Amino acid sequence: MSPPPAAAPAAAIGWRGLSWLLAPPLAVLLLRALLQALADADSASLQPLRPATLVSDPAQAMWAAARPAALALLGVLGLALLLRFGLRPALRRWGWARLRPWVLALWLLACLGAGAALVASHLNRAGRQPLPAQDVRVLLVGEVPASARGPGGAEVYFELPGAAAPMRLLAEGQSATAFAPGRTAALRWQAGRWWGRWGQLTPASGG
Repeated sequence: MSPPPAAAPAAAIGWRGLSWLLAPPLAVLLLRALLQALADADSASLQPLRPATLVSDPAQAMWAAARPAALALLGVLGLALLLRFGLRPALRRWGWARLRPWVLALWLLACLGAGAALVASHLNRAGRQPLPAQDVRVLLVGEVPASARGPGGAEVYFELPGAAAPMRLLAEGQSATAFAPGRTAALRWQAGRWWGRWGQLTPASGG
């Protein structure tokens, strides 16, 4: 009659381990939702400025389209190799009981790092400073269809005065026909507290 009561501590340890596994990422998700709710509407209307990737042949276009997926695949492959050649031999040598505190500490540090990155990004965006408005020359325009993530709009590639390379920006809610290549567009933009630039493009009256 002794085995059944002994199962209770093992179940308690299992639930405790599951809570340590799930609670940190849930806290990060809640923090992300809170920071998104704190973002003001004017900040949400500004889109990030990114360097433009202009291609001259189909091979470059295919690589530019496949690069994010390729980098993600390499990351997954690296993690799989780390687990196969790092964690598995360590488990055989020292056992899970001795490795568990270290694995848990690394998991908590990763979640804390993700939370710190979210807070830093929020503070960076909240501390943006307006920059002088610019008239930019449109190079290319692409239509971005509406989706569950946003209303879509026109992705505009343009020359920014003083910039070494072309830039691109999503003109949210705008039609691609409003930005004719070779004409000008008005850029209202801001610089982040520490990094990055955000802006909003509108078609200029003249060009």
